[in-house]
Amino acid sequence: MMTDGIATRRPMHRYDLFTLELFIAVVEEQSIAAAAERAHIAASAISRRISELEAMLGAELLVRHSKGIDLTEAGTALLHHARTIQGSVAVMDAELRDFASGLRGLIRVSANKSAIMETLPMELAGFLALHPLIRINLEEGTSPDIVQRVASNQADLGIFGGNIPAPGLQIVPYRRDELVVVLPPGHVLSGRASIAFADLLDHDFVCLERGSSIETLCRRAAEDLGSEVRVRVRVGSFEGQLRIIENGLGIGVVPRQVLDGQMRETGLTALALEDSWRLRPLHIGLRDHASLSRPARRLIAYLTQPSPNATAACPTGASCDAGPSLRSSPQQPSD
Repeated sequence: MMTDGIATRRPMHRYDLFTLELFIAVVEEQSIAAAAERAHIAASAISRRISELEAMLGAELLVRHSKGIDLTEAGTALLHHARTIQGSVAVMDAELRDFASGLRGLIRVSANKSAIMETLPMELAGFLALHPLIRINLEEGTSPDIVQRVASNQADLGIFGGNIPAPGLQIVPYRRDELVVVLPPGHVLSGRASIAFADLLDHDFVCLERGSSIETLCRRAAEDLGSEVRVRVRVGSFEGQLRIIENGLGIGVVPRQVLDGQMRETGLTALALEDSWRLRPLHIGLRDHASLSRPARRLIAYLTQPSPNATAACPTGASCDAGPSLRSSPQQPSD
């Protein structure tokens, strides 16, 4: 299709960024010769490009005279848009360079309740303060769900209980927390300092939803003893679990850090568990470190350092991109 002798094409196909840059240079230098020297290109090449641009537009852009050049009305309009495009391209280039260097991007994190209730929020705040152009999408879930999300590429990395099998994922050690028993006010066991899990099985439990890391640990420990956990109430959060326990509907097992943060003046009592599995590892799981985005690699490096809040921002990504100690997940529970 032709319009006034000009082939109609999509606008992006009609304009050449270098030609627009040369046009701006000619206007700013008020001379094709000076613009050619500035751009390190022959003056005849600039003249040809501008002539081709005028022919494509069907409008004169410049009026040449002995003292330099003047812009036509069309030239003035083009100069405005060309400078806008030049600025947008510069911003685009800088932004994409930030993506390439790991300074900008989105990290999809899936974490279990324990991690979210303990140190993870503080660590993410520290990381984002160092990397203000990186965004994090944090989703809470049970440990089995988290493993599935990472394996199916719905999350870049997941934080979950180390007792949960994660076949096919690479595992990075993250934290280790201690599980304790929580008793309601006046409970018959409250006079003890510590207790074996076997001695709890005659009492009603308040548990998180089935499949959560701690619920799975307790259920398997009971099965190993030839018994089962008497679950009276299931809830969806540690806060809800502690409130239900506080009202005398059962006992529970929670991470010590969660309990310390929620105790207040509740009258709840904490007993130390004597079983070895009370010390529970939390893992970071990922599909493949080599294929992770640079922002995700930076986050893993930050989370696995001994003192994240003292960590300086990585200027180039060289040290932050180096992989932490990785291992393949065992096929069987690791706790």
